[in-house]
Amino acid sequence: MSELGERIRRARQSRNITGAQLAGCIGVSANYISELERGVKKNPSMQVIAGLAEVLGCPVDYFFGVEEKRLSDYIPEDLSGYVRESIVARYGAQERDLHELGDAEMMEALVGYLREMKNRSEG
Repeated sequence: MSELGERIRRARQSRNITGAQLAGCIGVSANYISELERGVKKNPSMQVIAGLAEVLGCPVDYFFGVEEKRLSDYIPEDLSGYVRESIVARYGAQERDLHELGDAEMMEALVGYLREMKNRSEG
């Protein structure tokens, strides 16, 4: 299986869409989607890529192997323990690794932390 095919299959399955449903949404055959996923076809048109991105809710870059960075990816390793224990555990999800948190959860924890810091400085 090709890397592109694996990305398509992973995105499709995470949204509980069959290959036939995906094909119908973007105007190609179910066989074509199957061939893309298995790596038989390797160079879909930009129109097909754009359709995949729209239907599967992924950025176009995803299909080219460019992963979107998450907020936790920007936290230096030497600060990750502090951020997890002092910020996220107190203001967000408990007992979870930073890389398991979605950006919304991470932002919620950071905003809570910053609000408390602001209140302390004003008090």
